Amino acid sequence: MKIKLAKKSFILLFCIFFISACNSSDDTTPEPIPPTPVTKPNIIFIYTDDHGYADLSTQGVVSDIKTPAIDQLAASGIKMTNGYSTAPQCTPSRAALMTGRYQQKFGTDDNAYTPMPQDEPTLAEKLVSVGYKTGMAGKWHLELDGNSKIWYQQTYAPGSTQPFNLANIPLSEKIKYFPESKGFQEYFYGYLNNYRANFDLAGNSFEPKAIVDNRFRVDVVSDAAVAFINKHKTDPFFLYVSYYAPHTPLEATQKYLSMFPESMPERRRYALAMLAAIDEGVGRIVKTLQDNAIDEKTIIFFMSDNGAPLAIKKEDLPILAVDDGNWDGSLNNPWIGEKGMLTEGGIRVPYIVRWKGHLPAGKVYEQPIITLDATKTAASLAGADSSTMDGVNIIPYLNNFNTKINRSLFWRFWNQSAVRKDNWKYIKAGSTNEYLFDLSTDIEKTNLISQRPEIANEMKSELEGWAASLKRPGVPNQPLNSIEKEWYNYYLPTN
Repeated sequence: MKIKLAKKSFILLFCIFFISACNSSDDTTPEPIPPTPVTKPNIIFIYTDDHGYADLSTQGVVSDIKTPAIDQLAASGIKMTNGYSTAPQCTPSRAALMTGRYQQKFGTDDNAYTPMPQDEPTLAEKLVSVGYKTGMAGKWHLELDGNSKIWYQQTYAPGSTQPFNLANIPLSEKIKYFPESKGFQEYFYGYLNNYRANFDLAGNSFEPKAIVDNRFRVDVVSDAAVAFINKHKTDPFFLYVSYYAPHTPLEATQKYLSMFPESMPERRRYALAMLAAIDEGVGRIVKTLQDNAIDEKTIIFFMSDNGAPLAIKKEDLPILAVDDGNWDGSLNNPWIGEKGMLTEGGIRVPYIVRWKGHLPAGKVYEQPIITLDATKTAASLAGADSSTMDGVNIIPYLNNFNTKINRSLFWRFWNQSAVRKDNWKYIKAGSTNEYLFDLSTDIEKTNLISQRPEIANEMKSELEGWAASLKRPGVPNQPLNSIEKEWYNYYLPTN
């Protein structure tokens, strides 16, 4: 009898392993089995906005930044030196994070393609289906907005002769694209001082309504995050904390501004103050986990949506109360380029993973990682369906640095496209500009396209194969637009 039971157990385990292997979205590298099975950990995504790679003290790039709580997050977790976003712009990068899929597969290529399609399932929806409580606080940017003209013409009112006007779209239609319709059971969602919420900062629930909170927007989002954790400390939960900072419009309270000298450029000072506020929020989130004895039950991902906009010259222009699109005071050093570009400055971002007791502490991970991996990892840990996701469950790799993730990472944005594999990166910018960089030797200053054409051609072919599978297929072959042309002429070497 014992022998028969053992044989049945072996067959069952083999079947489970076989099915898991077949469902993996990483076709080139079989994922090692995690060393310790864990059931439904809490998951927190902390997402910053237009936050350049340089701007965490733990990066060791600049000396004026003050982020002790995030530094401690890295010291007790793993810092990624090659962490990437899927796009150099807000909406597409957020669409990828929320779905775990390259956003071009469902058409949210850039900010002009809001809202994210209603039928595209999110991580939150998948986690609800396996028993999670889900919450978000802060910036969503996947809803209907002033950029939604294409949606209006193609989806909502095809053939209409009336111009698109967001104010004319009924609330019942707008709600279809709000967080509450995309799997988030609780939310305190908004941008500056106007929020839509179904809970207050004491954790009390109510019917969804508009809330005005005139306090500093970063502190409000931190308050909402802490309230959600306290409310769901006994539940498995997924919390998306999306700070609208240091994105313009720049603002900060004296509490944070006083931490930095008035002699520095004002835009830089405000960015540092906003990041100090985010840092305090991160510290409060971790302390709340500790106070509720759920710290070791919670995995935290800290990431940015894209690099900082520099407006090339980083001019210290007067600060306005509206989003002015100028330099937000953040820095992408040591990388080349800025928000909107597929050079490292536009897409290589701060990226930390921390799971106390389950991942090594104080380590630096140097393999290329992308935000898609956070989503895939979260779904995998929760036992949710991740079969259509494009990322990799990185937990086995973070527990065994000697195991290589064998894959390429892809980007396509406006008239640019790029692919990275190992240390090589190929960029096609417009109809004529091509670049090949060895990222192990420099920071995109030396174009090796003529010296290593065989590598460039191989990577270009792989990029074209990926692009052929997208909703709008193909590698862009149009001339650069005016701002792209200005960027590439300024930052990159000529062919």
